[in-house]
Amino acid sequence: MMRLPRWVQRDQSGVAMVTAILAIFILTVVVASLTVATMGETSLSFDQSRSGQAFHLAEAGTFRALAELRFRMVNDLDANIRSADPLIVQGHCNANQGWKVISQYGGPGWVDDNNNRRARFDVGTPASPIEVRDGGGNVLGSFYATIYVRPSDNSGGAGSNICIASGVQSYQMRFDYFIASTGITRNTQRTVCLKNPGNLTNCGEWIIAAWPGNPNPGDPVFDSAPPDHGFLVLIEMASYARWALMLLNASGTWLTSTATFLGPVHTNNAFNVWGNPTFASSVSQVGNQVYFGNGGSPTWLAADTNPPTDQPVYQSTRLQLGAASIGAPVSSSPFYAVLDQNSSGVPSNNEIRQRTTALGSGNAAIPAGIYFMDECGNPICGGIFVQGNVSNLVLGIQSGKQTIIVTTASTSKMYILDSSTDTRECTGPPSYATCTSMGKGFNGMIFVNGSITRNIGNPNTGLYGTVQQDTRLTIAADGEIFITDHVVYESPPTGPNDPIQNVLGIYSWCSTPPVCSNRHVTIDGQLAPNDLYIDASVLAPWGQFWVSGWDTLSNKGTLHFLGGTVQSTFGPWGGFTVDAFGNITGYTGYGREMTFDQRFLTNNAPPFFPLTNQFTAPRYPRLTPDPLYDRPLWEEITFP
Repeated sequence: MMRLPRWVQRDQSGVAMVTAILAIFILTVVVASLTVATMGETSLSFDQSRSGQAFHLAEAGTFRALAELRFRMVNDLDANIRSADPLIVQGHCNANQGWKVISQYGGPGWVDDNNNRRARFDVGTPASPIEVRDGGGNVLGSFYATIYVRPSDNSGGAGSNICIASGVQSYQMRFDYFIASTGITRNTQRTVCLKNPGNLTNCGEWIIAAWPGNPNPGDPVFDSAPPDHGFLVLIEMASYARWALMLLNASGTWLTSTATFLGPVHTNNAFNVWGNPTFASSVSQVGNQVYFGNGGSPTWLAADTNPPTDQPVYQSTRLQLGAASIGAPVSSSPFYAVLDQNSSGVPSNNEIRQRTTALGSGNAAIPAGIYFMDECGNPICGGIFVQGNVSNLVLGIQSGKQTIIVTTASTSKMYILDSSTDTRECTGPPSYATCTSMGKGFNGMIFVNGSITRNIGNPNTGLYGTVQQDTRLTIAADGEIFITDHVVYESPPTGPNDPIQNVLGIYSWCSTPPVCSNRHVTIDGQLAPNDLYIDASVLAPWGQFWVSGWDTLSNKGTLHFLGGTVQSTFGPWGGFTVDAFGNITGYTGYGREMTFDQRFLTNNAPPFFPLTNQFTAPRYPRLTPDPLYDRPLWEEITFP
């Protein structure tokens, strides 16, 4: 075998070593390149992840701020506008400066950005953003948002506002909202914007411009036409019908855990709270302290809760202490309303005579009787007027039309609301076969210059019946009103948006304020059936809405009340008996079930119902469309 020289073997070993070193070097370069690329991709992935997190935080911030705006417009504005100066509200409406109404009465935190014609509200700030944490408490990032609100119509004068300062004061103003929110994750920020639907103005341009869309500041233009794309703010004098419960004077009745109020509640004194009553809407009292049951040792506290024994459930706004007082009605008179006139006090005999063809002119006293007020120049004229007491008032339905039977000591008449421009008056009970067309429509008011009485033991007396589904009616008396059976709607409303028209007001009025005796709306506990139903807004500002015999009757089940009530003091409906050890052994009268008719929140009151001396800012439930609640428009912007 031939052997290679040693120097050749040494050269081959060197080549192998060089080759190995080169391979290691190349592999190192490749690995390093891959590592650098991976590090770059990882860094890019982290940046993209942080950017995505910042984006989602910003988006969450906009919807958090939108929820804040909705709450302020629905609750805080309504609660605070009550004490507003009418001249200030009128001035802001006429000058198209509605943002000042929001900044002044929309609750704490609003800023009047007058130079930019808008109100501003911050949800967090760049210096103090709102942190967002995961379930373990770890900080994921933060956001801060700003709400901007300005008139939808930026033109001069009142713009598209509707400002009615006389009679029933009402102010309608429309607004655009823009919400800019910035999400932050470490050193990454992104900003998004929400705006009400229908507004086509670019978010960034709108936010930095005092007069959006116009290169010449000070020259008024629309933000985007038409201006009615904005959300509506309605401010008007509140009807007494919009309270689920209002007490004008001190009351000894306790609000307990079984009490639930779906509408506004107010007392001019202080509430007596025992347990956990529920308030789904605003609740206010003039007094600065609440009388709590305190587990059997009642105590006064300057607080809205007394844990652990008395903890009211506030589902909207908390109890407002020191609220403004609301007096008894003075704004209108049902006596004038039956004549189809808007005034206060008592009309003269001559004014009454001029409104009906059944009486001659002059100042002679009005004879006892039942009169249809048909003397006026309008197709819809006056109402049904009764001079003297009524022994029976029955609401019925005949061939789909509302009937009203009025009986006094000497006569009885039935009225058929035939159409909006005609009412038939029928005589000859019990068939009432002789009918005469009055040639005028009924204006919705029945006024009794006396009481609606009942005869003890006679169920065919007092007030009862059914309100036809298209009828809007107020029954008022300058005296006590007795209810002896069910008073119900033909079609009870199923919710605040129900288009059903039937509403009923029952009003025990005082012609000689401030004091009138026996101005109650009284349910005769002996005559009324078990499990009684009453659908109405009941007004007894100088008395009570109560059940006679509430503490001596046997258990009569539940009084189902749909509507709202204003009373001087809280009238009792039932009670209970206890043994020597304080244990409840039985019940008397009716149990209380009060359901607020939410249609009354928006002043959908019975005809000629009086107004309070306070404003309200009702939100019409689920308008179609409703720019405040409809799906907003979204865009990302560079505005910080």
